[in-house]
Amino acid sequence: MLHTAGMADKKIALVTGGSKGIGKVICKQLLEQGWAVKTCARSSDELQRTVSELKKLGTIDGAVLDLANRDAVKKYAAAWQGPLHALINNAAICHVKRIDEPAEDRLWDEVLDINLNGVQFLTRGLLKHIPQNGRIVNISSQLGQEARAGYGAYCASKFALIGLTKVWAKELGPKGITVNAVCPGWVKTDQAVGDMERLAKEKGVPVEKLYQEICEPLELRRFTEPEEVANLVSFLVSPQGSGVTGRDWLMNTVWNQS
Repeated sequence: MLHTAGMADKKIALVTGGSKGIGKVICKQLLEQGWAVKTCARSSDELQRTVSELKKLGTIDGAVLDLANRDAVKKYAAAWQGPLHALINNAAICHVKRIDEPAEDRLWDEVLDINLNGVQFLTRGLLKHIPQNGRIVNISSQLGQEARAGYGAYCASKFALIGLTKVWAKELGPKGITVNAVCPGWVKTDQAVGDMERLAKEKGVPVEKLYQEICEPLELRRFTEPEEVANLVSFLVSPQGSGVTGRDWLMNTVWNQS
């Protein structure tokens, strides 16, 4: 049963990958704004910790779901009951592998299955529950608009997600459903810190120096905060965002890493 007591009198949002990082902050902000929130993630332990932490803010529940498992995704969607006013497709994974390195097909498949195929089949399965004036927000990336060496699968999935966003906006616009993509660059998350540490090691420079190098071309001269990404998502799912659809919102410009 995915439509639980306490949610009937509130707008309901589903945030995938909500156990940590940007997804967790989106869940927190929506709860603070009076939404009832459902979230899903692959890690049961992380999910339980996040739900326990955030439930003091409002109505939230979580379900373990691997978006790479197509049958599980379809089963999850089929079990949904009641309306879904906002779907935030946030869950994603990244593996770094260059085209001139030994192939590992499973890594390519996992990235595409979670970042793209899972989004497609979950959204399709839940669409009948999204009412007139509902919202869909896909979390793409700066790397959905430009390339970075070693990020072939990730870039392919995030470029494609922007394409799906624009297609769905045209298909669902007549029903009043808006569809937008948010494209953060470097965001201050554990994953970004890990990426920066790996890049610093590859370049043979201190992490602090690489951070300065990354931030120098950015308008804000710093990483984006997860809360700032959540702010944009909150606007897009709000009544004030009703006239915005089919757009990919790049945040805090870009940084090219060849």
